[in-house]
Amino acid sequence: MHFFLPLFLGTIIFLFTSYFASQNSKIEEIANSRLEQLAATKTEVTQLRMRLVDVERRARSARREAQRLRLERCTPRIELTNKFETTFHATPDSILLADMESGLVTDVNESFLRLLDYDWNDVYNNPVNTLFTWANEQDAQEFATALITGQTANNLQAISQSQNRADFFALVSMRSVSISGKRTLVIAVRDCSDLHAAHDKIRTFSTALEQSPVGTAILSSDGCVVHINTRFAKLTGYTAEELHGNKIPFFENLPEESVLSWENLATKSEWHSEIYAPCCKKGNCWFSISISPVTENGKASRYVLILEDITKKKAQERHIQHMAMHDGLTGVANRRHFKMQLKQSIELQRRSQIPFALIFMDLNKFKEINDTRGHDFGDEVLKKTASRLKSVLREVDLVARPGGDEFLLLLSGIQSMDDLQATLTRIAYHTAQQVTFCDNTTINVTAAMGVALCPEHGTNADDLLSKADHAMYACKRTESSPFVV
Repeated sequence: MHFFLPLFLGTIIFLFTSYFASQNSKIEEIANSRLEQLAATKTEVTQLRMRLVDVERRARSARREAQRLRLERCTPRIELTNKFETTFHATPDSILLADMESGLVTDVNESFLRLLDYDWNDVYNNPVNTLFTWANEQDAQEFATALITGQTANNLQAISQSQNRADFFALVSMRSVSISGKRTLVIAVRDCSDLHAAHDKIRTFSTALEQSPVGTAILSSDGCVVHINTRFAKLTGYTAEELHGNKIPFFENLPEESVLSWENLATKSEWHSEIYAPCCKKGNCWFSISISPVTENGKASRYVLILEDITKKKAQERHIQHMAMHDGLTGVANRRHFKMQLKQSIELQRRSQIPFALIFMDLNKFKEINDTRGHDFGDEVLKKTASRLKSVLREVDLVARPGGDEFLLLLSGIQSMDDLQATLTRIAYHTAQQVTFCDNTTINVTAAMGVALCPEHGTNADDLLSKADHAMYACKRTESSPFVV
């Protein structure tokens, strides 16, 4: 009995130990499983927390966006209104607002008040159509129509009357817009007094240029035509269309000494010349031309050309010069002309060594013709004699009448005495031909001629005249020959 008791107890202890060991193993397995579940739970909790944070962040962002959208929906009208008012009152352009229904001014900016020297109370709530005086009936009617219909109006011309200054020119434009649900007229006023004055000055200058009694052309820096007035076209025969952008045709055919150099002209205050224009479309003309540069920034940008037709003046000058150098009765050279030509012939002889002859000619018994037939018949004899002398002599020779019944002849390029005597004989023959008067009466006229040769008889004008004069009187005394050398 005592032997089995320890064995029994040992068995019981073993069984309990085995049981507790198996239970402990199960407990550890359960504990590990619980720990794994707890770790998984913690991970899930962490992920849930992270998701919650992200959700909260998105929620805050959504709340901010919603708040911004609410603010944007609430504030644009205020911001736009503030911007409009700031711009409206700060703009340098003169602007006023008027109610389309009543036509009364509802607002006006500072620029408008300064421009017209008005106070706010002078303009606000007053009819807008009383602020302007229109330059013409058409613009006044268009403005009145635009006030009623709200249609757009642009650049209506008005004489805007300020309170403390003279009237000034303005351009008025109008638009119809909606402000706070009401149809409002926006009217802009632009002071164009300076521009209007400049345009008026341009019109005045343009009218003066067009009505100028002298031909005027505006040329570019290289001499091409920019503008011509009516007088210029009339003087030259060229139209504005023909000349525009081109050079003046007859300038291209000027003598070399008169050719224009636009580069050199730019450095001068004025260029003036009298030119003959044989290719002018109007015909052959004499023109007086003055050209002045128009400088900008120190450089010639344009030229002003003044053109006058002096053809008649030139003809008068030639006539006066002819009268000063020719005998009024016979049309041949006078004493002054003869002396000038004699001086030139002497100088030419000195250079060329070619002799010439001076002939002093006097009509015989001319006093009797005047005394018996009268001075009119005497004048007719002188004119016939002068005409015959010119027909006998060459163009290089000269016939002159110093006065009375005397004639002086210059025969150029005498080659020999035989040639000279042949010429003198021909002169004597033609001079002695009968002169028929208007009453069909006739008379025979002879002449005595004294000849002086240069350089044989002298190289001085007075010496040659004296020698020819003495030879002429010697011829009258001999009466055997019509000339004495």
